[in-house]
Amino acid sequence: MRHNRPMPKQTPGQRWSMPAVPRVKFLLQYLVCALVAAVFFPRWLGLPLGALLAAWAVSMAAFGVSVRVDADAGRLTLRVGWIFRRISLAQVTGVLVDTTKVTIKRSTGWEISFYAWRKGPLDALLRVPVVAGDIGHAISRAVALTQAYAEGPDGSGPGRADRATGRGSTAGSGGTPAVTRSRLATALLAVAGAVSIAGALLVRVHWGSPVLTVLGVIIALALGLVGLLQLMIALWLLLTGRTPRIIASS
Repeated sequence: MRHNRPMPKQTPGQRWSMPAVPRVKFLLQYLVCALVAAVFFPRWLGLPLGALLAAWAVSMAAFGVSVRVDADAGRLTLRVGWIFRRISLAQVTGVLVDTTKVTIKRSTGWEISFYAWRKGPLDALLRVPVVAGDIGHAISRAVALTQAYAEGPDGSGPGRADRATGRGSTAGSGGTPAVTRSRLATALLAVAGAVSIAGALLVRVHWGSPVLTVLGVIIALALGLVGLLQLMIALWLLLTGRTPRIIASS
């Protein structure tokens, strides 16, 4: 399988872990969100939500995002905070890299996407390394090796390059149709919008301090606008039936 960039050195097991700087950034961000939830929402909602966000902040600081490609075992291991996932390389049908975002397509029809810990200008300013391309190359090569081993010496079956890039492959009987995935994504977007609007209505905006009052109003407006935008996008997708354009691998 050819690539337009030099291939990194391939070893039986390759592992990438989030550096310390992005972990500290995630810790601070989610701790601020936990504090806002605990202060500006009712106690029955703010305290559990704040505790959940604080626990997620600690897990991101402790574990961050890590990727391990084990070609010998035929397994890809992903970890984001306390979420841990193992994927068989034999199920991977395509790997797409968009700057710092890595998307893994599987034969079941579902996709898994994650950011390789560099998401914005602040990370660039802090010189956080860009490793999404290296991760994508390593996964693609490991998938090609796994499929070549599965084909056997006679070389029967689809081409390795076509299957590794997802071209010419279709989901099996247990796969999820694209229409079903699109409808599910639209429904989840609508639910997220409704939850944001409900959260905006629950934000406490009456305080004895003018500073807290202004902050409460800003938080409520932000949640309401985000929720309204999500509902409008979900409605537009439902009415037009259009789905985001998929850029095919070349």
